[in-house]
Amino acid sequence: MSKATEQNDKLKRAIIISAVLHIILFAVLIWSSFDEHIEASAGGGGGSAIDAVMVDPGAVVQQYNRQQDQQASARRAEEERKKLQQQQAEELQQKQAAEQERLKQLEKERLAAQEQQKQAEEAAKLAQQQQQQAEEAAKAAADAKKKAEAEAAKAAADAKKKAEAEAAKAAADAKKKAEAEAAKAAADAKKKAEAEAAKAASEAKKKAEAEAAKAAAEAKKKADAEAAKAAAEAKKKADAAAAKAAADAKKKAAAEKAAAAEGVDDLLGDLSSGKNAPKTGGGAKGNGQPSKDSGTSSANGGATGADISAYAKQIQVAIQSRLYDASLYQGKQCVLHISLAPDGSLKSITSEGGDPALCQAALMAAKTAKIPKPPSQAVYEKIKDAKLDFKL
Repeated sequence: MSKATEQNDKLKRAIIISAVLHIILFAVLIWSSFDEHIEASAGGGGGSAIDAVMVDPGAVVQQYNRQQDQQASARRAEEERKKLQQQQAEELQQKQAAEQERLKQLEKERLAAQEQQKQAEEAAKLAQQQQQQAEEAAKAAADAKKKAEAEAAKAAADAKKKAEAEAAKAAADAKKKAEAEAAKAAADAKKKAEAEAAKAASEAKKKAEAEAAKAAAEAKKKADAEAAKAAAEAKKKADAAAAKAAADAKKKAAAEKAAAAEGVDDLLGDLSSGKNAPKTGGGAKGNGQPSKDSGTSSANGGATGADISAYAKQIQVAIQSRLYDASLYQGKQCVLHISLAPDGSLKSITSEGGDPALCQAALMAAKTAKIPKPPSQAVYEKIKDAKLDFKL
């Protein structure tokens, strides 16, 4: 822009100088024509002839017109130059504006791409953090589960050990108490008899020395009889107490056995009606003969429903004792398919329906439970592969 302005200023100065020089030349020509005309007129007729150059006014006018045309052409050229210069400047300005807009758009696109890249990096970082948190949560859950299982196993073992210790202590205490009471009763009876004998002897001696020997003998006899009677009564009471305790225990066992027999269908999902159910009565259909299974069971000493029920109850108790907190599953049910070895050890166990939480807990508990050995081979044959209806 500065170079074009400098050229423009130079052109303007050249045009001005050219115009001034043309004006001066035109003035000189006119002045010269006037001077020559005056000199020619002043010579008169008697003077000598003087050479004079006549200025043609037409030529002057033509010269002036040419100068005017030249000046007009110069002005038009200057105007064209200015117009062209302005057009070039406008085009340059438009190109600069377009370039600036293009650069602005490129910068905008660059910033947008940079922002997108930043957002993508942040999203990837967030996804990585979420994945790490998920992995930490899964690890924490696995650790908590492992810890809960260990605590459950320990609590079940402690509870079983405590129950066994309490049962043994209670039995020992009961036996010791019964023995102490029997010994005390005998000692009291003996002491009372001896006291009464001594008293009788003393009174007999005071009453009559003559009858002392007889009284003493009678008193001794009476004392011996009373001592024997007291000992017999004490023994009778101890025997009665022992018989009553035995009768109560037998009655309680019979009640538990009857209750277990009534609940066999609840404990074994398919033993009472499925392929392993014992057949204990009834004749064969249509001919009034005993059923084949009933005859075989009777002949071979087969297991009764009460035996199977009692053993199934023992299995349930063994599994239940290994549960962490049986109260959490109160009122829930799970069908367990068990397979036992002849010594009672668990070969396999699966769940076949019921409450999922109880089934999972029962499967874990069964793997650590100590299942007792079947009471007989007949019971084992009936329950070695059976379904257990596990209820709490």
